[in-house]
Amino acid sequence: MAELPFFGLDIGSANIKIVQLARDGDKNKLISFGMIASPPRGISSDSDFDLEALAKTIEKIHKDAKVSTDQVVLSLPESKIFTRVITDMPVLSDDELASALPWQAEQYVPIPLKEVTMDWQVIYRPKDASNPSAKMEVLLVAAPNTVINKYMKVLKMANLRPVAVETEIIALARSLVGNNPYSPTTLIVNLGAQTTDLSIVRVGAISFTRSIATGGTALARAVAQELGFELPQAEEYKKTYGLDDAKLEGKISEAIRPVFEIIVNEVKRALVYYQEKHSDDSVKRVVLSGGSAKLPNVAVYIASALGLEVQVGDPWFNIQKDQKITQMLAEDAPYYAVACGLALKEI
Repeated sequence: MAELPFFGLDIGSANIKIVQLARDGDKNKLISFGMIASPPRGISSDSDFDLEALAKTIEKIHKDAKVSTDQVVLSLPESKIFTRVITDMPVLSDDELASALPWQAEQYVPIPLKEVTMDWQVIYRPKDASNPSAKMEVLLVAAPNTVINKYMKVLKMANLRPVAVETEIIALARSLVGNNPYSPTTLIVNLGAQTTDLSIVRVGAISFTRSIATGGTALARAVAQELGFELPQAEEYKKTYGLDDAKLEGKISEAIRPVFEIIVNEVKRALVYYQEKHSDDSVKRVVLSGGSAKLPNVAVYIASALGLEVQVGDPWFNIQKDQKITQMLAEDAPYYAVACGLALKEI
C-alpha cells in the first residue's frame, strides 16, 4: 500500500474539505481527511488580506489532517466556470476536434476565448462515422483565467503545489457514481452553500450540467426573514429542522419550502430537457451531495416531487477506512463528495 503523492482540496464558500488516499492494488484506503469553516469572504474576495486568511485556514487544515504531501488536486466551482455538453458535434477525430472546438466554444462562452483556459472530453463518439446524421457528444469546460489565477495565488500563499485542476461536477461523478457503464443513469444534485449544481451521469460519463444560483445560504435567509432570526441562528434552525413538517410546528419547513421549490423546479426542467435530448434513456435515480443534503426530510421531499428514488450520496462507499470512524464519516459524507472525487483522480 502506498500513499498517493497528492490530496484532494475542495475550497467551498462555507467549508474547506481535504482528503488523501492510499492505493493497494485496485483498492483505495482513506489516509487523512478534514473539514474547517471557510473564513468570511474567502475565495469570493479579491482582497489580498482575505485571500491570505483563506490560505492560512487551508494551511491549518492541511497540518491538522496530517496530510503527507504538498501536492494538490483542486476543484473549481461550477458557478465560476462555463461547462456545456455539446450534443450536435459531427463525428471528428481527436485532432479535428481540437481544431473545431474553439469555433464551437464561441457559442457557449460569453467572454473572449483568449481570456479562458479550455478543456474537453469526448462523452460519446458513434462507431459508424459514415452516417451523415451521426453526432458525437463533447463535454466542454472553459475557466476564466482570472479565476484560475486567483486559486493558484491562494495555493502559493498556502505553500501548496497544484498537480491538476478540474470541475466539481467531474469530481462528484467520480466519487458518487464512478465510471461503471452499467450504473443507472443518475442525476447528482449538489446542494452547496451558494449554488446548487446539477449533473446527469449516463453510461459512466457526464451528459448534462447546470448550476442554479440558489443554495443553503438562501434557505437560511428565508428562515431568518420569516422568523426574525439572525443568520447564524437561522442556519442552525435550518440544519436541525429542515423540511420536516412535524418539527417545531412546521415553521422552519414552511419558511424554507418556497425557496427550495426554486431548486426542485429547476431539477424538473433539467429532467425534461435531458429526456428530450435522450429519448432512449431516462434518469433512474437522484443522488444528493453538499451540506444541505443533510437537512431533515430533504431526500423524502425531493423523491415525492420527482417520483424517483433519491439517496444521500456516500463518497466513502468503495473506500477502505478505519471502522472506528465509519459512523463519523457517514454523518459528514455529503460534505466530502468533491474532495473525495479529487483524491480519486488518476494523475
